[in-house]
Amino acid sequence: MIALNQPLIVYTAIAFFLLVVLLGKFGFGPIVQMLDARERKIRESIEQAEHARLEAERLLRDYEEKLTEARAEAQQFIAEGKQLGENLRQEIVAKADEEAKRMVAKADEQIQRDVEQAIKELRAEVGNISVELASKVIEAELDKNAHDKLIEKYLSEVGRS
Repeated sequence: MIALNQPLIVYTAIAFFLLVVLLGKFGFGPIVQMLDARERKIRESIEQAEHARLEAERLLRDYEEKLTEARAEAQQFIAEGKQLGENLRQEIVAKADEEAKRMVAKADEQIQRDVEQAIKELRAEVGNISVELASKVIEAELDKNAHDKLIEKYLSEVGRS
């Protein structure tokens, strides 16, 4: 079997206990501090990540609210634009109707003036013809044949002009 070497076991045990004491005094403290620091750092990172997630959610809500407001505002601008266009269309139609009525009224006035002028000219012409006819009637004899010839002469003169 294996022979036990007692001095080696004692030296090994003393070295082990000495190593445990030295590690407890000098090694475990810094290792524990390092693990604590790492744990703190990880915890802070998790808290920062959670804070960043909450901030991102808040920003997302704000963005969605602003987007909703922008859409509503855009719809309002579109509605206002349509209303303005409709108002302009109605105004243009009203002005065109007014202008057409003015033009018709002006044309009616011009036609009325032209008719009155034609009537005045016709009256003047009828007056001149009547005077000529009367002077010819007075100059001519008033027998039936002369009277018929005078009318035919007058009608032929009027037909030529």
